[in-house]
Amino acid sequence: MVSIKHFIGDYEFFFSDLLHRLKAINIDITDLPITHLLYRVTTQPEYETLRDHLKDYCSEFVETQFNGRAVSILILEKPLMLENGFTVSMIELPAPRPVHMYPSGLESIGVFLGKSLPEFKQQYNSVLTGVKEHGKYCQPAFVTFDNDKTVKFYDHTLRDIVLLQGWTIDKINSLAKI
Repeated sequence: MVSIKHFIGDYEFFFSDLLHRLKAINIDITDLPITHLLYRVTTQPEYETLRDHLKDYCSEFVETQFNGRAVSILILEKPLMLENGFTVSMIELPAPRPVHMYPSGLESIGVFLGKSLPEFKQQYNSVLTGVKEHGKYCQPAFVTFDNDKTVKFYDHTLRDIVLLQGWTIDKINSLAKI
């Protein structure tokens, strides 16, 4: 089976670049869980094709409507190994929206802070780009860098957000090798 890199690109380089950019603005995420990678697509057919390919690497999956479009949450059967011992087991794949045109590719990572998010926002206010308002359970602080790549900081994991919203994560069978 083809490596997942064939479909989402060099996630190791993507993560490493963001990790080093965070260090440059004095944000240290050592020992914090990476909740997910977000991959954007340009077209609806690209979304459907990529979603179906990525499901081959997953043990769980949910697709739901959010913000006027489909969003797939793909939970990998085997976590992706990243720099400095970090791992990630989830990929968020939003379908495109006509009002926003994004290039296809990895765009952001999610970092779980839990209850320390309010203090984090206060401490790093001068380097944060803003806070996203995506409903009661999803209001991450974020930093967008000059390459348009983003790190989002959450008080709930993406899995918890999915469950708190009342969505069901379905088990799927895969035989993939990452």
